[in-house]
Amino acid sequence: MPTEIEKAAFEAALSDEAYAAAWRMCRRLARSRQDAEDLLQDGLTHAFTRFDQLRDKARFKGWLLSIIRTRYLDGLRRERSRPQATVELPDLADASASESLASDTAAALAQLPLSQQELLSLFYIDGLNLMETGQVLGIRPQVVRQRLYRARQALRRQLESTPATIRARRPAGGDCHETR
Repeated sequence: MPTEIEKAAFEAALSDEAYAAAWRMCRRLARSRQDAEDLLQDGLTHAFTRFDQLRDKARFKGWLLSIIRTRYLDGLRRERSRPQATVELPDLADASASESLASDTAAALAQLPLSQQELLSLFYIDGLNLMETGQVLGIRPQVVRQRLYRARQALRRQLESTPATIRARRPAGGDCHETR
């Protein structure tokens, strides 16, 4: 049974920002709101019981997101091991974090592979830095940087291929714009 001091330390580490990032991740990963709530509760419970194992309390948010991702993947593996179970991949275009994105951006993001969707969401939507994103995904920050570059390029290609973006593209010259 955790002591009051341990409870207080966990509550202090669980800032509003960390909780909101954990909720957004759960909504992106889960198929329904109920599944997201269950995943969040499972992740928070697991983090609480293992809080004493976290050496650097400043890295709590990344550590928590890593736990949630691992718990989600463990659940997927359990489902896949059952012969009668089928697994649907989550649709990022329907997640609450993506609602703030423009519809064409959300649609383009949903067309990317799940690994690129997750990477872009962690870095840009959840606001994790390279080190924290690497911690969540279990890769080095240099690899995160490389994969982010490729994911941004893939998203840019998706956006450029949508009809709305093609019509809205400005003619070259005059304006300052990014070169390709």
